[in-house]
Amino acid sequence: MYFVVDSDREVSPQQSALVWQRLWEMRDLAPITAVLPAVVSSPCPLLPDEAASAIVIPMRSQVPEDSAWIPLEVDLCRFLSHKGELHLAGLDAALRSRVAEGERRHDTSSWSSPAQRHDSWLNRRLSVFVRGWGDVIAQREVDPSSIEALREARAIANHVAATLTSASRIMAERDGHCPALDVAGASVLRHGNEMDLRWRRAVAANALRHRNLLTLSPWDVFPRHEPADLRYLNLLPILACANSVSYRRDVDISHWNVNEFKSFYTRVSAILRRSSDVSLIAKQV
Repeated sequence: MYFVVDSDREVSPQQSALVWQRLWEMRDLAPITAVLPAVVSSPCPLLPDEAASAIVIPMRSQVPEDSAWIPLEVDLCRFLSHKGELHLAGLDAALRSRVAEGERRHDTSSWSSPAQRHDSWLNRRLSVFVRGWGDVIAQREVDPSSIEALREARAIANHVAATLTSASRIMAERDGHCPALDVAGASVLRHGNEMDLRWRRAVAANALRHRNLLTLSPWDVFPRHEPADLRYLNLLPILACANSVSYRRDVDISHWNVNEFKSFYTRVSAILRRSSDVSLIAKQV
């Protein structure tokens, strides 16, 4: 059972408070999750954002309806020294291997519907779920509420996103870009030779094999296996690097209160929303 925190319903402040109180009370019931209105984005600037109106239960992610995703995972802690330094060569190799694995699985997976099979061919979507952000900062013994901590986390997130994008770009040069780029360019090509040439140059410079790559969870800004320290909310801006968002939670928030719970979603919403404001009203889906 999912509750989308949405602005489409007009409810009174009393009703809103009651819903949030109920969500808070049900926070640890596995089938219950609060999510936010969202889009999925692409690291390729030629492909637009897409509305995420469906939920993939195993990933706990919001995705476009009938879209086909290959879920993969990388844990930053596997590449972390006792001083909190990341072994970047090992991390980069793991990220590139996930892209290669996802590419193979698109060709071998059995999809549940013709629409998903078409989406797999069209978009080659990957969900490389990179975890352990709070653990990295905790290991480095940096104040998680500091600018330094956010700067370090954001630098790692940018590096991860760039490595995944580079792996997909190399694959596009070798095997061809995702067909979604040809669909996106169809309207451009109707405007004559000059626009045709500009589009082809843009594709040559920016084409990727996979429309989506990096997945992050807002809950992963907290160190795992210990109560969620609110100071780590400072790291939430790393979500701006994600192409899709998961709401998988492995941290204890029983020491929070309902206002802190709602405040968490408020901050996540402020980072994820694009062109329109999102007010915090919960509805069941």
